[in-house]
Amino acid sequence: MSSRDEIAELIQSFIIDKGLGPGDRLPSERELCEIWGVNRMTLRNAIKRLEELGVLESKVGLGTFVAKPRIVRNLQDTLSFSDAVRAAGGKLTRHVVYSGLVEADKFAMKHLHVMLASPVLALIRVASIDGEKAAIENVLVNARGCDGIERHDYSVESLYGVLQDDYGIIADHGSEKIDVTSLDEDEAGLLGCPVGAPAFFQEGLMLNQNGDPLEYFTNVIMPRHVILGTELRPFVSEDGTRDV
Repeated sequence: MSSRDEIAELIQSFIIDKGLGPGDRLPSERELCEIWGVNRMTLRNAIKRLEELGVLESKVGLGTFVAKPRIVRNLQDTLSFSDAVRAAGGKLTRHVVYSGLVEADKFAMKHLHVMLASPVLALIRVASIDGEKAAIENVLVNARGCDGIERHDYSVESLYGVLQDDYGIIADHGSEKIDVTSLDEDEAGLLGCPVGAPAFFQEGLMLNQNGDPLEYFTNVIMPRHVILGTELRPFVSEDGTRDV
């Protein structure tokens, strides 16, 4: 275990032992260095690591504070990102970076099974949780038969709500996969984070009620705000034997 990780564990134990909660301030770096007999560089590296994990947050000129709990998204449930935030008691807001109709190119043809140059809604939004930028949502939607879909305000309106209420199209089911990535220059600029910062990369396809491709999406999600989890179950064979 590196010194950074040892100090990170000490900080987390300190938070628990002192009963500190979200928004509580930690002692100064000088005080913490004196408590554990470490140099300031090692301490700062540990604090930076805990910031990346969403445990701490630093405020310039004010100090280091216990961060708000991250949103836990269970990959086995059917909650959307916005539903998961609301279920956890968080406030989700969105800023639209781009919204408009484009002609389908080969990329859209591949994922949405549409004709070349057919109408596709392209939507890019930055999602914030409790006022802090947390994710970039990049969406392509088959807009055939959806006249005027680009004129809605998707900073406040639900895309799925618009599809269902205005066009009778239901986002019924789909699939997704999760990977890890690092922020490029454009993503870092939108999220206000350093270039190369670690992030989750979510890619998926949503089908409509007829089983046809409706929406292809990619999301870049900051791990300091969201935890992706799953539920473990023991394997049960045909003869009833349980295994792990």
